[in-house]
Amino acid sequence: MIHIEKKHGRIHLVLDAYFMGKDIVVMISGGDQPHLGTITAGHRLEPLQTVQLQTHKEFYITEEIAIRLRKRFSGNFAICCGTHLDNITKEEIKVMTDLSIQLGIELLEELNKEYSI
Repeated sequence: MIHIEKKHGRIHLVLDAYFMGKDIVVMISGGDQPHLGTITAGHRLEPLQTVQLQTHKEFYITEEIAIRLRKRFSGNFAICCGTHLDNITKEEIKVMTDLSIQLGIELLEELNKEYSI
């Protein structure tokens, strides 16, 4: 398992990645009401598939990370994301998105360092 956290102001995000053989499931959650908002799954040689639950907009995060992951990871992957912060500002939305993508970048660095992807 890989565990990474990021904090900025009242934003606290967590990325946990679990291996299923050669495949990986990535979960990004945070804020004051973590949930399952969007799921993006794929493989290097197949189109990405995204499921957006209700009106959640975390696909901006899951698809950006998936694009990066599919370039370097050879197995199947699923990225699940759900973050919520009451009374979030536009600036906090940008910070939360940027931090989430940074979590994905750090995941790739960890996979490259520890697992030779």
